[in-house]
Amino acid sequence: MKKTDHRKYALAFKTLLKGLIFWPDWHPEVALRYLPVVAEIKKIKPKPSVLDVGSGGLGIAPYLKKKVTGVDIKFNPPYHPMLEKILASALNLPFTDRVFDAVISVDTIEHLNKSQRGKAVSEIIRTARALAVIAVPCGRQSLKQDKKLHRYYRKKFGKNYVFFEEQIKYKLPEEEEMVEYINQAAKINKRNFFLKIMDNENLALREFLMKGWMSENFAVNILFRKVFLLAIPLMSKLNGKPAYRKIFIVKLK
Repeated sequence: MKKTDHRKYALAFKTLLKGLIFWPDWHPEVALRYLPVVAEIKKIKPKPSVLDVGSGGLGIAPYLKKKVTGVDIKFNPPYHPMLEKILASALNLPFTDRVFDAVISVDTIEHLNKSQRGKAVSEIIRTARALAVIAVPCGRQSLKQDKKLHRYYRKKFGKNYVFFEEQIKYKLPEEEEMVEYINQAAKINKRNFFLKIMDNENLALREFLMKGWMSENFAVNILFRKVFLLAIPLMSKLNGKPAYRKIFIVKLK
């Protein structure tokens, strides 16, 4: 193994240990969403400005470990200290064109109805200077799993889970639909771009992690929220098809 590989794995292990000790709200399922996005952001420049559309109170900040501007229609705790919170809609971002080096959106587009999704993608492209990354669950198999997990959640807790409700109500976009939104957004904003699409989070792995997340058992919570963080490098390799989520990496010119 090369010395650079040793340093890479040592840094990854150090990051995971910090998460185990200092960040109680880490969960492997959430980390698997954000870490590939972090890797793309770090490619563009040493200290890029980042906008997280639909961030909630945490978003990418715990994983990027730098100041992030977060936009959402509501912010619920816990809050990350490096997230600057701005109340606004993804359909009308209160920023000028090309103002952020990177604009990201993770698991947000699926919570908009179909008539709004293209506008949100256009706003992401409009405000990004070099990079836009949109991570979103796609396809019928992913929607089928959401319905299954929602039934599991209702049976376990006796109530609905709002995020599952919205995803089922609005239905998940197809990959081709997202590509069309990106093409149209680039055309509207007069941007040239290169698009790369990544699979993210194998369906079987996600179901396992989500059921662990729903557990109220203390030992199971420790196992999933702490111990399993050490397995993230291995889990990251299990992102093959069928994947729950697609990550659309838009490199802008």
